[in-house]
Amino acid sequence: MKRKQLIVTAEKFRLKARKLAVTAREKEAIRQKLAVTAKKLSLKARELALTAKKLSVKARELAVVAREKEAIRQKLAITAEALRLKAKELAVTAREKETIRRKLAITARKLSFKAKELAVIAKEKEEVRRKLAVTAEELRLKAGELAVTAENLRLKARELALIAKEKEEVRQNLAITAEELRLKAGEQTKIETQSRDSEIRYRRLFETAHDGILILNSETGQITDVNPFLENLLGYSKDEFLNKKLWEVGAFRNMKASKDAFKVLQTQGFLRYENLPLETKDGRSIEVEFVSNSYMVGDTLVIQCNIRDITERKRLDLIKETKRLLKEERMKVESIADATHELRTPIAIIKGNVDLALRSKGKNPKPAKSALRAINYEIKHLSSILTELSLVTSKAWELKNRILFEKIHLKSLIDVVVGRCKALAFQKNVSITTGRISDTVLMGDKMYLEKMLINLIKNSIIYGTINGHTNITVLKLSDHIVITITDDGIGISKEDLPHVFERFYRADKFHRSGGNSIGLGLAIVKWIAEGHGGSVSAGSVKDRGSTFSVSLPLKIATTVKK
Repeated sequence: MKRKQLIVTAEKFRLKARKLAVTAREKEAIRQKLAVTAKKLSLKARELALTAKKLSVKARELAVVAREKEAIRQKLAITAEALRLKAKELAVTAREKETIRRKLAITARKLSFKAKELAVIAKEKEEVRRKLAVTAEELRLKAGELAVTAENLRLKARELALIAKEKEEVRQNLAITAEELRLKAGEQTKIETQSRDSEIRYRRLFETAHDGILILNSETGQITDVNPFLENLLGYSKDEFLNKKLWEVGAFRNMKASKDAFKVLQTQGFLRYENLPLETKDGRSIEVEFVSNSYMVGDTLVIQCNIRDITERKRLDLIKETKRLLKEERMKVESIADATHELRTPIAIIKGNVDLALRSKGKNPKPAKSALRAINYEIKHLSSILTELSLVTSKAWELKNRILFEKIHLKSLIDVVVGRCKALAFQKNVSITTGRISDTVLMGDKMYLEKMLINLIKNSIIYGTINGHTNITVLKLSDHIVITITDDGIGISKEDLPHVFERFYRADKFHRSGGNSIGLGLAIVKWIAEGHGGSVSAGSVKDRGSTFSVSLPLKIATTVKK
């Protein structure tokens, strides 16, 4: 039955995914249409820019014509001035001729025979002079008229240029206004279409959503709309929801909490409950995720409440957590069984040595001393096993209370740890090398930090190859240090790597240690690092070695100056 339900649920999710894909394709088509429209508008803008450039060129041509007419006016003025000067010259000539006439009159008196002829000639010349004077005056007046005409033409050209400029501005304004009106009309049509499409899509999503949706009046808290999913989920009809306040619906029984939540929504515009218990109409209790936010619809502020049924999800989470706890408990039992076996071995050795010492009847104390040395070694082994069990079964706060912080010279600490591990390294001919380590001082518990480093280095030796290498490096940063231990051993598989620091986790390689370990070393490393406010990480490639890095805060740290 559960399998069928899972299949139905999967089918629903598949249909939902298809709908979402269709929606995505529709949105992509709309986006492409908008891109085409944008390109058309860009081309139209370019055409208008070209038209503006042509009009600008036309205005420049009119300005050139005006300048040409101004040049003509100036030429006419120069011609008038030349005519005026010519008239002056003629007047001078006339005066000179008058002088001659007088001289001729005198000569005429003297020459009585020529008087009449000269008189006639003088009269004729006088007539000519008068005519020339009249002509000169007429030319002067004509020049003045031409100058006035040229000035009027220049002013007229300037007026025409101003009128042309004003008309161009009016034309441009009209063109811009027409374009704005056209764009607004297009935008209005587009907005109306989008609004209509959006309303259709919203109603479709609202009606078919697989989450409950409530729409509330932001001022009164009255329910203005509810979708079918919420009706089915809580068992109330639409009429039992509409025009009622949120806290008047039976599902939201806690009136004070509902009113307080509504006040929060009114002031902050958002509210979320990860796990909200509701009661259906038939009395069933369900757990939901409640998310509510407010937004504007036109000029009206509304509140939308999304209600998701998480009862099934909580049930699956509970099943998953139960499985995890059972698995951890099983691993713990297996580890305790291994630890019991490890404890039984040294106890048997101690008992055997005690029996041997008791059966020794001679006065030679050597067998007794040998037995006591063996017993002492096994007691230390038992103490180490019990310490490991105590560490990995302690609570975090208990471990922190055990840590005694003091100033520790990191270089000295690493030297001591390497010295203690050399005997084990000698058995497999593993070389231990350390990079350049500054004598940094950090705050920590010397015993626990020594235990942490010994566990890491011993692991690198135990799971390393014969004639292998273990390398220790220290990187000092501004506020913490990173100690890295690298080996070229058997490595850790990808499946085991994420779990190596878990309590009671036993990977394949830990069963092949061949030593006295009960497989709790890395869990202890993690506990000690975290107890000091640090962290530990591991990286490995199967059959190519492993790298373990411990990050520790310096806290009150300084570098010793020699």
